[in-house]
Amino acid sequence: MLAVSACNEKSTTLTMDEMPNMAVSAFSLSADSKNPGLDSAYFSIDLERGVIFNADSLRKGTDISKVVAKITYPDVVDRAIITMSGGSTRTGEIDYEKTQTDSIDFTGEVTLTLGVSKFNVEKVYRLKVNVHKEDPDVLAWDEMAFASLPSRKGMPRRQKTVETQGKAVSLIEETDGTYTLATCSDLYADEWEKREITLPFTPDISSLVASGPTMWMLDDAGNLYTTTDMTTFTPSGEKWLSITGTYLDTAVGIREEGGKRYFAQHPTRDINSCEIPADFPVSGASNFVTLQNKWTSSPVALAACGRKADGKMSDAVWAFDGSEWITLSNGGLPAMEGASLIPYYNYRPSHTGDSMIEYGVWMLLGGRMADGIFNRTIYISYDNGVTWHRGGNQLQLPEVVPSMSGCDNIVAEHPMEGNLSDNWKIARSGKGPRRISFTTEGDRVMWDCPYIYLIGGQSPDGHLYDTIWRGVLQRLTFMPVI
Repeated sequence: MLAVSACNEKSTTLTMDEMPNMAVSAFSLSADSKNPGLDSAYFSIDLERGVIFNADSLRKGTDISKVVAKITYPDVVDRAIITMSGGSTRTGEIDYEKTQTDSIDFTGEVTLTLGVSKFNVEKVYRLKVNVHKEDPDVLAWDEMAFASLPSRKGMPRRQKTVETQGKAVSLIEETDGTYTLATCSDLYADEWEKREITLPFTPDISSLVASGPTMWMLDDAGNLYTTTDMTTFTPSGEKWLSITGTYLDTAVGIREEGGKRYFAQHPTRDINSCEIPADFPVSGASNFVTLQNKWTSSPVALAACGRKADGKMSDAVWAFDGSEWITLSNGGLPAMEGASLIPYYNYRPSHTGDSMIEYGVWMLLGGRMADGIFNRTIYISYDNGVTWHRGGNQLQLPEVVPSMSGCDNIVAEHPMEGNLSDNWKIARSGKGPRRISFTTEGDRVMWDCPYIYLIGGQSPDGHLYDTIWRGVLQRLTFMPVI
């Protein structure tokens, strides 16, 4: 049998009754100081179909017109011809056996033909160097990717949208004072079912929250109601100042008694109904988002910023574990109200720099600061809200997205599909290098891409935006690396 050694080390022996091995065992690109990232690309080698390619594309704008390749194959191979056609700078052939440092133009079609003269046989490989057509780490808000609120009449006065049982539910006060209930199971398709509803009280629309099938809302006098269908409402018998959000199957908020404010929960579970501290936000905090992972013994819910009882803005993040409230962080965020807290994903290079590692992150955007200026900076936390930093330029809002405060947000998955004609044909599912699940069937790969939807919100002049904006980290729209 053939003994495989490093490229061009002539120590291989071959018996005459065996066919030669012409398998490429390694393929990489040489480093180029003027074109960083080339040598960090990982290339898959599909011996069955003769395809060599990098599944995780190089960064947008990478110049692949003059690239030096390192190719390892058995020493029994005595002919290695690289053929280029349709490239932007070069066509023709390179004798790789003789000139291994000659540059290759990968902008067109490139093949590698290995041959063994003794047996008069050869094997042809297609060589592909994939480059991102878009910047993968941009949080993209396409100027065409927005829709109107699901109003029946247009120009609604107020709205609140929550997510419940896999659907978006929007309660809208129309321009004529009537109310619309709109539901949508596919925000990407923007297909809403709308109907007029009659409420038995005057609602505080902004107080609407949901958990599972149950929704809670206050009326304009602070009376707390529960409902599962927005048709039949059950009074709780409690009167609250505000609803902070939901924790598991309960609503949490603030109630007043004897001129003092206390933490409240409905139905009451394990909460410590103590008096709220002076620096706790009584209004204007971000949406309340629940975190649970393998390091938490019980879920932890977070809310950021808001307005304190003394009227001053807060820059703190507060956390609730089902019983107690604690200050999770102070600083890193500007003091403001009406910010939106979004659980999402971002990527950082690995310690070796040869791959990108996915992280679950918190993003915070929007809001009105103490001086009345609307915040346009997106802040990000990699440690579950403990520390915050300004997100990179690629994560910031483009000019087409207006400044807003108090917008609702939903992260909803959209099914996507790609073709693996130049990838492995393995029928399996898994998590891969990203947490986004995928499945494969032959040449098809399917995955769910998480999109961010910003819904409504107030403009600097106090008007309700009649818009739903859709954004996505572009890397999540690319085919998973398998």
